[in-house]
Amino acid sequence: MSIQSPSRNDLIDEFNAVIDGDPRYDRHDLYERLRHDLPTFWSEKLDAWVFTRYDDVKEVLGSDERFGRPVGRPGSSVYGRSFLEMKGREHNKKVGIVAKEIRAPRAIKEHLDGMIEKIVNERVEALTFGEPIDLREVYNMWIPLLAITELVNVHEAGKFEKWYHAIAAGGVASIANPAARDAAFVARDEVREFLAPIIAERKENPGDDLISQLLKAEYDGEPLPDDEVAAAVIFLLTAGVETTERVLTSTMRYLALNPEAWEEAVSRRDDPIALSALSAEALRMFPPVNGLVRSAHGDQEVGGTVVKHDVRVVPLLVSGNRDESMFSDPHRFDPNRFSDNPTRQFGSAGEILPFGAGPHHCTGSRLAEVEMVHAFEKLFKRVKRLIPDGELPPSHGFILHSPPSLPVILEPRN
Repeated sequence: MSIQSPSRNDLIDEFNAVIDGDPRYDRHDLYERLRHDLPTFWSEKLDAWVFTRYDDVKEVLGSDERFGRPVGRPGSSVYGRSFLEMKGREHNKKVGIVAKEIRAPRAIKEHLDGMIEKIVNERVEALTFGEPIDLREVYNMWIPLLAITELVNVHEAGKFEKWYHAIAAGGVASIANPAARDAAFVARDEVREFLAPIIAERKENPGDDLISQLLKAEYDGEPLPDDEVAAAVIFLLTAGVETTERVLTSTMRYLALNPEAWEEAVSRRDDPIALSALSAEALRMFPPVNGLVRSAHGDQEVGGTVVKHDVRVVPLLVSGNRDESMFSDPHRFDPNRFSDNPTRQFGSAGEILPFGAGPHHCTGSRLAEVEMVHAFEKLFKRVKRLIPDGELPPSHGFILHSPPSLPVILEPRN
């Protein structure tokens, strides 16, 4: 008796159901079948070519000369003219201002590590035990949010929560939900209005914060325009917070539901290198951004598929991260997978894909590493067990993917 292969239409129908959030379908099972049977296909629902194999995803992201970010339509950013829209020398020069503050080893050693450790210690001390809490809301969200607001020296952190959620939903994620862009533009304009007097004041009285550094910088002898400074802050706020809180929440949900994995993870609490390896594997297994959106510059061929000029493509990072041709036993959470050199995974030479690839590899990737290592370390040292408070909500979202909340009861370690 022969086993009939799934038809192209069946696979695409199932893919459409995943886009719509149909809980009957497991995205990882589907993406594995797509990698084998339909690795590249045209999605009418997304109006884009979809790539599922690791090599193709990496190739699409590898050159902004071949595939750039779409402009002015669903799937494009709403920040304004940020680093994402810049290329070549301009991109390298301007993003370097931020990279010096959040990626350079010296900045991490002399400033970021201590700053984030202080933030995480304060959040751990604020945790309550023996009663239901939403760990995403009281812990995971605040670590990256307070880190970004500290970097830009804007301390009204609570105001930013609704803004960054709306802006993130209206950016790359809007390829599956175009209606989210209206709310994103409203939120972006509100942040711009909020930042305007702060930018004006920093021009008069610059400090050591990131806004001041952007305002003091020049490109071709001219200062950066105020709207680019605001766009940079909005970009950092959204990309720097939304992503880290999501991967922390996804990972802690997994650990709460798998006691053996929790005990293994907790055993690493005194070893920053082991915690970095755990973090890298968490990002491979639970990437907060499941896919990106690009458009072709000229006709381009990838994996035997010709993409016409200006046509959009969606490289699925989440599928590439579990490609069996790249990662052995890819569906298994293995905290030792990257133990030889975990920090490599947070740089452009790493194999995992949550930070993208190529010239636009995420500038904040090393910041994310520091945040995750401290978040896991301090929680593991303080908490003996994460006890689910009822049935934990599953992850949802096609592009931005994580549980909406994490209701647990914390049992103290001592």
